[in-house]
Amino acid sequence: MKDEEWRLFFEISGQVLGKGHDVAELSNSWCAWTTFSRLAADAGYWTASLPNMDELRATHITDGGTWGQPFPYRDLAHLIVPRIFEQEFVEDGQYRCIQRQQDIEELSRRLTEHGIDHRRTDLVLEIKLF
Repeated sequence: MKDEEWRLFFEISGQVLGKGHDVAELSNSWCAWTTFSRLAADAGYWTASLPNMDELRATHITDGGTWGQPFPYRDLAHLIVPRIFEQEFVEDGQYRCIQRQQDIEELSRRLTEHGIDHRRTDLVLEIKLF
């Protein structure tokens, strides 16, 4: 995918799924992603909300936002948006668990309208470049 396509993907995701937050239980969106360089190192994935509009640049995700560090679009290898995500946390000494549903059908429809190649199953929407 080209940089412009990744940026458009993130813009559409924000419009459909809502604002992300760096505090998990306050976020309206969630995803997992890895990069080509991470695949070469340890095949690990990160998880966080999808980046917000003010974190998107022409060629990368900015430093210090919901993803915590900069990520060049050209290094993104796999991104997964689950239909449902859960967050567990302790608030005022009490255990809490929230579950949120993400409208991956609408996200898929909008991405298709804009020619963004992706795959959707019952569980996830994904962009996989490897």
